[in-house]
Amino acid sequence: MKVFCCRLISYMLMVSLISLPFSSQAALIGTDQVVRQAQAQSDRDRVREVVARADVQKVLQSYGVTPQAAQERVDALTDMEIQQVTGKLDSLPAGAEGGAAITVLLVVLLVVVIYVLLQHIYPKR
Repeated sequence: MKVFCCRLISYMLMVSLISLPFSSQAALIGTDQVVRQAQAQSDRDRVREVVARADVQKVLQSYGVTPQAAQERVDALTDMEIQQVTGKLDSLPAGAEGGAAITVLLVVLLVVVIYVLLQHIYPKR
């Protein structure tokens, strides 16, 4: 009985190995393709963040679009369409995402550094 079971299992194994296709495919992925995919995902996340903002949702609801529908529409956009949307976001003054705030912060930092340097150069007596 033990020999019969071993033979049965070995025959079943041989048949299954012969009948299953041995196809595998490997290809190299270029750096530019990986960068494009990462950029597309980053752009898509950025558009999702903009659509998730409360002020944007109020405007969308005034047009009759629910927040869930807006998110679904963003998910349905192609990578090229997402790239066009983020390009328009960058050109809009409100879409600059704090460019003015960063500039003000850098100016304030520069003033503080100059003040500290002047204190070290010309100390009070």
